[in-house]
Amino acid sequence: MSVVYQLRAHQKHSHLKFAYLDGHHHCDFASHKHDFAELFFVMSGSGKHTVAGHEYAISKGDVFVINGDIEHGFRDVKKLEIVNLMFDAKTPFFELPSMRQLSGYQAMFKIEPIARQTTEYKPKLSLSKQQLLAFTHLLHDIRMEYESFQSAFEVVLTGLMQQLVIRLARIYQDSSSDLPPTTIALSRALVFIEQNFNDAEVNTDTIAKAAFISKRQLERLFRQFMNSSPNQYLKQIQLNYAVKLLDSGSDLTIQYIAENCGFSDSNYFSKCFKQQFRCSPRAYRKRAIVERGDTNADRYRCIVWKDGQAL
Repeated sequence: MSVVYQLRAHQKHSHLKFAYLDGHHHCDFASHKHDFAELFFVMSGSGKHTVAGHEYAISKGDVFVINGDIEHGFRDVKKLEIVNLMFDAKTPFFELPSMRQLSGYQAMFKIEPIARQTTEYKPKLSLSKQQLLAFTHLLHDIRMEYESFQSAFEVVLTGLMQQLVIRLARIYQDSSSDLPPTTIALSRALVFIEQNFNDAEVNTDTIAKAAFISKRQLERLFRQFMNSSPNQYLKQIQLNYAVKLLDSGSDLTIQYIAENCGFSDSNYFSKCFKQQFRCSPRAYRKRAIVERGDTNADRYRCIVWKDGQAL
């Protein structure tokens, strides 16, 4: 059984799901798993990276993302030095909606980590000498801000990470000619969904058309890489956005929220929401009001919750 590392064991600040680690590997590092995602920068040296039974040569300038639940390790290392940025894969603290609309971000942070565990996935981001130097300065600023613990360091750190990730996504996107057609097509589909999920007319057919592939191929790619169907993935994006609207503290009607999440029928929206979160949108909002300590929350104190449902 593989060793499973925990993010909290590396965190310098318990309230921020992030850790910065300089890794100096002068010997092999056994296969392991962890409960977080990792963004690696190879600063010097070389070696072989094993991922779910597949093996990839790595050297100075390589950058890659690994999902936490994937077994991986390093072998045949030669003075391998890396910078490892650890973060919560489900809710990256630096992620913005605009990032998810970048095909390079979708390919590098969402698709490639999955592709590496299922196939001999050759493409990777390799920075030039000049690019690596620029990122070295940025990584230095991230490390200093992370370790300084100055007032409002979280804001500065988040901004630095956003700058780093967007710059990586742009470089990755510019190298799309080296990517497999499947990666390009799937990233187009994911970007289209992020840009149009609140349009009630969006469906598998329109997504496939935007990705320039057939509906059958689109469904195959989603099963292979996303473990979902296009419609299921779309619905999850819509419902996640609904949660943000319900958490916002506004007095938006359920009908308005449904329409702005891409549901033409508020009753169907409520049904889908309850299936996903085990409570109705109204009950969810009431609970959110109570948990925020809203001044108008007293009228909701009578709500009793059991197994995620309002009784």
